[in-house]
Amino acid sequence: MNKPIIILLLILTLFSCQKNIERIDIANTLRGNTFVMTSIGEKDTLTIDFKDSTYTVFENSDKNLPWRIASFENNDLLVFDGRVIAIKQIDKNTLKGLLISEKDYEITLEKSKIQWNRKLLNGIWIDEKNYDLPSNDSIIKPPPPRGISENNFQYPPFYEIKGDTISASYFYQVSKSVIDISNSTEFLTLELQSDLDRIEKLWKIKKLTDSLMIIDRTIQKGNKEFSLLTTTEENIKLIKKR
Repeated sequence: MNKPIIILLLILTLFSCQKNIERIDIANTLRGNTFVMTSIGEKDTLTIDFKDSTYTVFENSDKNLPWRIASFENNDLLVFDGRVIAIKQIDKNTLKGLLISEKDYEITLEKSKIQWNRKLLNGIWIDEKNYDLPSNDSIIKPPPPRGISENNFQYPPFYEIKGDTISASYFYQVSKSVIDISNSTEFLTLELQSDLDRIEKLWKIKKLTDSLMIIDRTIQKGNKEFSLLTTTEENIKLIKKR
């Protein structure tokens, strides 16, 4: 019997001695919430968004992967991405556990508070660097592609968010993407072409008001070697159009 299995059995035996403790529905605690997972003794943290049966890890761009809670003799195991964590709830916002692998890790899961009012996301947003640029009516427009009217030209570029959809309008192009807003409203995952050579993958919202949004945005861009380079642009200011 290998080491991870032995350790897991010991943990289950220890936890099973606590049968007088009221049973907590850990699956219900995780579902519909965002947690920050920290490994004790390690500096790295992961932000995990739990849906009904899937989860997303924003730092790793892991999206919509399955998770579940397995139970054995009144003990709970969090199973996700081929990993097993013996887990218990400490209080309404904190869970602790042991990640079972070749090297075992003690972890904590801290529930994230809801950061922003998601209704404030709706509207037209313009990058601050483009906000004071001349508008459509005051610039010479380049000739449109065949089959597209000159009236479709858009400058300066802008984003428009409506519910769970975002669009980017730039020059003669319009692209759209479904957005997945984290339970804490801190992260948006998307797949949006906002320029000819860039795809936006993730927004981390650092500030949101009815007139200003500050984000870190993760993008992919093609390079001369025809590969994709992923970078993060920090503290981008978006101004809501009135």
